[in-house]
Amino acid sequence: MQLNISFCLILLVTTFFQCAVNAERKAFGSHRLNAYVTDWALPDRIAWNKLDHVIYAFAVPDRNGNLGKFNGDQLHRIVSQAHANRKGCSLSVGGWTGSVHFSSILKTSSSRQRFAENLLHLVNQYKLDGINLDWEYPNGNNGVSCNGVNPYDTENLLAFVQLLRARLDKIYPTEHKVITAAVAAKVFNGHNQQPLTRLSKAWGSAVDQFFVMAYDLRGNWDTTTGANAPLAGDGITATNAIHAWAAAGIPKQRLVLGVPFYGYVTRTDPKARITTSMQIPLVPNTPQIPGDQFDSAEKEPCPGANKGVYSGEYQWRSIRRDGILENQGGWHSIWDRTTRTPYSVNRAKNKFLTFDDPKSLRVKAAFVDENDLGGIMLWSLEMDDRENSLLSSLQSVREA
Repeated sequence: MQLNISFCLILLVTTFFQCAVNAERKAFGSHRLNAYVTDWALPDRIAWNKLDHVIYAFAVPDRNGNLGKFNGDQLHRIVSQAHANRKGCSLSVGGWTGSVHFSSILKTSSSRQRFAENLLHLVNQYKLDGINLDWEYPNGNNGVSCNGVNPYDTENLLAFVQLLRARLDKIYPTEHKVITAAVAAKVFNGHNQQPLTRLSKAWGSAVDQFFVMAYDLRGNWDTTTGANAPLAGDGITATNAIHAWAAAGIPKQRLVLGVPFYGYVTRTDPKARITTSMQIPLVPNTPQIPGDQFDSAEKEPCPGANKGVYSGEYQWRSIRRDGILENQGGWHSIWDRTTRTPYSVNRAKNKFLTFDDPKSLRVKAAFVDENDLGGIMLWSLEMDDRENSLLSSLQSVREA
């Protein structure tokens, strides 16, 4: 009898201690408004009082899973500034040109283990509050041309985040390090390279937030112009992207709407009649024209890529500087009621510009609040104007 009582007391104390530890394991700060900052173009000033968490982009993995191509001194400074302002900081791994080796790195148990240890080393070295995985895209053919691809990419990614989650929880028993994933507007691909309609429940417990990149949805690959980041309308939109991920089993509280602080400019068909319609014919198979002063011709990180191409990106700070919303410089700006975004046409130069402004971002913030989503992610902070017009327009998500 005495032995049973003693055993019960030990079990009770152990359980109480474990519950206390779990209760204390909290993520650093809030995660409602998440802002990317870039290694190559850090903002001159960061309005720390207007955001919750910063993600430093990018650490790029090589074929062996070693991470580089970022400025460690800059990262140290950003983490220090974030913590001084009681904000968290994650390191983003991958990116558009940094996803070449993800498939091979995560293919086997041993390679996943090595990659996880490399990430854990960076978390410790830079006192990070989390890791952001930006694989563009698992088992997809819409990334750069030399990206590795495997039918089991999605399963391998899940195995990896489960491993990383377990290792982080073991190393930091009283502190929750967040794992976030930047994902496409469409759900992860299955073996046939088509979006899955159902995901394992394990995703919802291993990944804290899914940053749904609901932008770059139209471009010069289309036959007509369209919205870069439509909230609603035909085709892929922010609304149906969020609904698809939720229908696949990701809890809405873990879904974060990605919004752009930039737009795209394209050349329209000079023979086309320019009206107030957002859909204006494009000339097929024509090179992308340059965007603003920050756009430069970039090459793919692939063998034989010897010709750089422009993105056509036009940052909000340039849109504001050029007075495009005020119809300066030959531009005529229009609000599209269907996509809930603005656009502008320059008839003299046969140019079309799709972008987001404070009005469209306030509408998207309201969408996040109305649908009980996890928050907003923005790409990227240096593209805002000096008054933080876009960042300020998103503040309602932090008040929810």
